[in-house]
Amino acid sequence: MANPCRVRAFPMLVLALSLALPGPLPVAEEVGLYDYALSDLEGEGTNLGSYKGRILVAEFFATWCPPCRKDLPEVASLQESYPSDQVAFVAISADGVSRTTHRLPAFLKEMGLKIPVLVGGEILVDRYAGVEQRGGREISLPQTYVFSGEGEILMRLVGDQKSKRKWLAGELDRIVKETFSGKNAPAARGPS
Repeated sequence: MANPCRVRAFPMLVLALSLALPGPLPVAEEVGLYDYALSDLEGEGTNLGSYKGRILVAEFFATWCPPCRKDLPEVASLQESYPSDQVAFVAISADGVSRTTHRLPAFLKEMGLKIPVLVGGEILVDRYAGVEQRGGREISLPQTYVFSGEGEILMRLVGDQKSKRKWLAGELDRIVKETFSGKNAPAARGPS
């Protein structure tokens, strides 16, 4: 997690540099979903590019997050209800930010997940799991995102919610129907 002092000092540093440099600062393009750096469980670099064209359900979690123990398997269990060529599920661990990746193998064995698990870098985790709090940014988990095949956010669910699985399945059914209707795709098979 970022040091709150560093978070607050950064805007002052940017202001000081912008006053010292002639002309306007170049505007950086926002990184697209598929361009963020992640790693697999062996530490090899990867990204989410292989999920382009499919609806992507990304569950952000961490081993040190008690609500994630309930939320992650519930969201992951939905994978079996949808055609893999239309909807992909991936779990993204925030343990890389807190330097607790060594806990992942035992945690994942306990969870019995059947979806891919990746480790998010600091920029990705901050972008999708960070929230503004008094004194700086903090990571809020679990968070579930649904992205379009082009990487646009369609839905974001923060925290564990009593009927999250049922609600998410209903929304995924609707999204799959809207996205793939007319393409001779099988109908969504959300849980009953």
